Amino acid sequence: MNDFESRWKIGAEAARRADSPMPSEQAPLGFATRVVAQWQAQPEVSLPALWQWFALRMLGVMAVILLTLAAYGALSWSSDVPLPPPVENAVGDSLWLL
Repeated sequence: MNDFESRWKIGAEAARRADSPMPSEQAPLGFATRVVAQWQAQPEVSLPALWQWFALRMLGVMAVILLTLAAYGALSWSSDVPLPPPVENAVGDSLWLL
């Protein structure tokens, strides 16, 4: 019995001095099975629901763009700078170059 205790102390001391083992590159046992089971448990997204989700997001983006352009237009009306000539005049004046 004395031999067991001395071996136990030597083994415990060696375990304390040993470096921690490197983490394994492999996934834990059953990880892939759990991931697939969780994926299959979720309800499938239908195409109309997906379109609705994208449409609502795009509606929000368009509203932000519209409000930004409206604010820019409202602020630019207050300036006293004359408006540039219409594009038709510029095209008509440059027609002889074609």
